Amino acid sequence: MAGLTISKSDVLPGAKIGFWSGLRSSEILTDLREGLFRFIALVVAAVFVYRGARHLVIDPGRLNILLLMISDVLTFTWLLLARRPIVRDWSPFTVFISLTAGFGSGFVSLQDGIAIIPLYIAAPLQFLALWLVIWGKISLGRSFAILPTNRGVVTGGAYRFVRHPIYAGYLAGHILFLLSSVSIYNFTVYAIITLFQIHRILREERILALTEEYRDYLGRVRYRLSPGHLLISRRSAGGHLP
Repeated sequence: MAGLTISKSDVLPGAKIGFWSGLRSSEILTDLREGLFRFIALVVAAVFVYRGARHLVIDPGRLNILLLMISDVLTFTWLLLARRPIVRDWSPFTVFISLTAGFGSGFVSLQDGIAIIPLYIAAPLQFLALWLVIWGKISLGRSFAILPTNRGVVTGGAYRFVRHPIYAGYLAGHILFLLSSVSIYNFTVYAIITLFQIHRILREERILALTEEYRDYLGRVRYRLSPGHLLISRRSAGGHLP
């Protein structure tokens, strides 16, 4: 599992550590860093929700914007309730990728674009994608995270069918919003978000695969986003990820 910059809440008993190493591994510093990260993420989410609310006041008929706002509010809520991680990837690159992927929809232009499919078709389908996100977050409970982390392995609910139902719902919702309001700018933003989400998925699985429980889960649930999707693990969960 080379290349991971992870932090653990506890130090192995009997291990000899220096002053600075002890400070870095202390629970107080860990909690402060965790709290600061959550605060920044919540501020970003709140700004995006406020931005969407302003557009809705001007044009209440933009249901696709309302659904994006609901998704951001859910992220805001679950992040507040998340339990303390056991292991987390704190590498600067992953932090940047995860924040951009998690809140990148806030950079999407909310101005009217070209509608490839009409809003009355896109909005109900986007609503179904949102329900997939909600189902995934309910299944995940307090194990929700922005950064790749281990807050406990979840294998029930929506996770019985695909490994990443929340990401699948995000992807479907983004595609449907884009199809209802196309612009080159929005296409570029969503293309970047999707690439970054793939990075999050791979890093998250590498952390979780450190546990035997998740390696067993990989053997039972083959597909990452949807049955037949190309982004799948082609190796059995003897623990090896593609």
